This record gives sequence, C-alpha cells and structure tokens, in this order.
Amino acid sequence: MKKSDKIMLAIYIVIGIALVIIGVTIQVDYYSSMIFAMGFALIFSSIMQFVRHYHHTRPENVEAYRKKVRQQEINLKDERKVQLRNRTGYISWAVTMVACFIASFIAALFRAGTLIVCILAGVAVAEYILATIIYRYLCKKM
Repeated sequence: MKKSDKIMLAIYIVIGIALVIIGVTIQVDYYSSMIFAMGFALIFSSIMQFVRHYHHTRPENVEAYRKKVRQQEINLKDERKVQLRNRTGYISWAVTMVACFIASFIAALFRAGTLIVCILAGVAVAEYILATIIYRYLCKKM
C-alpha cells in the first residue's frame, strides 16, 4: 500500500469520527442515526483496509498474495472472461430496465402516488438513454 493510500485511509477515519460525533450530538430523528451509521461504516471499512494490508504483507502470506494478484491480472485480460463480464452487464441492465417498467405498471395498478410511478418509469427511460449514449460513444471510439 502506497503512502498516499495510507494517508487517504487515515483521512477517511478522521471524517468517519467526525460523522459519528455529529450523529451523536444532533438530535434529528432520522438524519442523526443515518449520519452516525455512515461515520461508523467509514471508520470500520478504513480499519479493515489497514488490517487487510497488514495481513497480506506478513512474511507467511506474501507469496500467496502475489499468486492471487497474478491470477487476478490474468483474469482481467482473459478475452473470454471480458466477454462474459460484458454479457453479464448487458443482461443485468436489461433485467433492471424491465423491472423498472414492471414496477411502475404495478405501482400504477395499486394507485400509488404519481411521483413514484413517474420516478420508476423515468429511471427505466434514463437507463435506456444512457446505455444508448455510451454504446454510440464506444462505437465511435473503437
């Protein structure tokens, strides 16, 4: 882990402590507990990053960690796995888009608020438009 990564993790811990203190001191029903939880999660995840780094740099774990990193590099460049990741992304995008349309239809059937129906339909349309824009950009780039 580079020195800059350690500094960033330390900054995250300080921000997390500040959020925990803010969450404890303010007395707003919903937001104080949410701020407290975000601060605690930031502290915990940063500490876990330090622990993971310490674990991987111990002499008995260095060789296994190098093998793991090497295998990850191979998996990232493997053409078959790249195509599988692309296909997985496409399928999950299609499923979420269809799910948004179905959810908006069901919400409309149960006479949910107009705002909820519009948000669900809007998310599906925005997802489709964004995917089209990204596809066209990648077609021009490649």
